Amino acid sequence: CETCSYKTIQSAITAANTNDTVEVKRGIYKESPILITKSIKLKGIESPTLDGENKEHVVDIVSDNVIVDGFTIINSGVSDIREFAGIHVENAKGCELRNNTLENNTYGFYFAKTTDCILENNSSIGNAKDEISGGNGIHLWSSNHFKIIKNKISKHRDGIYFEFSTELLIEENESFNSIRYGMHFMFASNNKFYKNHFYDNSTGVAVMFSNNIQVKDNLFERSRYGSSYGLLVKDITDSEFINNVFQDNTIGITADNATRNKFIANQILRNGWAFNIMGNCELNEVRENNFIGNVFDLSTNTRENLNTYEKNFWDAYKGFDLDRDGTGDKPYLPVRFFSYWVNIYPFLMVLFQSPIIEFLEIAERAFPVMTPVELKDKYPQMKKFAL
Repeated sequence: CETCSYKTIQSAITAANTNDTVEVKRGIYKESPILITKSIKLKGIESPTLDGENKEHVVDIVSDNVIVDGFTIINSGVSDIREFAGIHVENAKGCELRNNTLENNTYGFYFAKTTDCILENNSSIGNAKDEISGGNGIHLWSSNHFKIIKNKISKHRDGIYFEFSTELLIEENESFNSIRYGMHFMFASNNKFYKNHFYDNSTGVAVMFSNNIQVKDNLFERSRYGSSYGLLVKDITDSEFINNVFQDNTIGITADNATRNKFIANQILRNGWAFNIMGNCELNEVRENNFIGNVFDLSTNTRENLNTYEKNFWDAYKGFDLDRDGTGDKPYLPVRFFSYWVNIYPFLMVLFQSPIIEFLEIAERAFPVMTPVELKDKYPQMKKFAL
């Protein structure tokens, strides 16, 4: 502080020994970057502000076992060739970043070749105006064994981004108002995300080129642009999507080249398209989900069916249950005539609810010749699940 023996943070860090705590009292500190090259705890008292003055990283960590707790961190640099961040960590392990508030940084938290870190109870409000100039709120590249818990991320390109990163636990975070994705996986396998909330993003979450992802108890809502998804899964295998809620999205779930995945006990509510599954998807299970209030329950671009649909509740199902076993007596064909063709020729959407389409829908239900008749739920449920 101004009356302390050390008046700058960097001078105190330089004087500190390994495992010391450097306490920083309330105030505005214009030092950029604050470089941490030893294992210390940097503790903010009454949330002091670290102002990077739009130069480069605000805090740069290149040592193991560093703790940064309780700061407001603002104004990182902007560059076309470097990823400037509020907190940048590289070639380190064992870091803990807690209770920090980041504002107006290109990247919020940037990790490269980092392991065994905890990121908890932080917030980052970005300054992204487009995909090219914007950075991500939490960015992991080639970083493993993280716990990312109870963080709040908004106004970045991607709220949370993982590439070549494994063994991550992502739990109870909020990601909203992202330009591109609320969360984005690229070549990031063997990860778990539970109880997160993704809302008002262009797309909620994109999981790409990954396998063995566990997705449970998350809420995906209000991704409402022309081709927005609550969840996009592309080129993924052997993953589980259980007990999530997808509501008020243009498309609840889109699956492209997805294999051996399980979609079980999800609530898929009031979306334009509930589930859009491409013809290159196979051996997926869609079971015991509620499909309620969607314009189209299921759409695809092929007449073949290589996936399993069983025991879902479809509010559009009009069958009977004469034996009262809770299962409809007739299978349900969830792909409507119009949803099938508009998936192949999107411009046909201008005909939605026109009399000619309604007539063709009735004719197709009576004599199905165009829609994939093998894509059916053989055991549609008569009552919705209490999920």
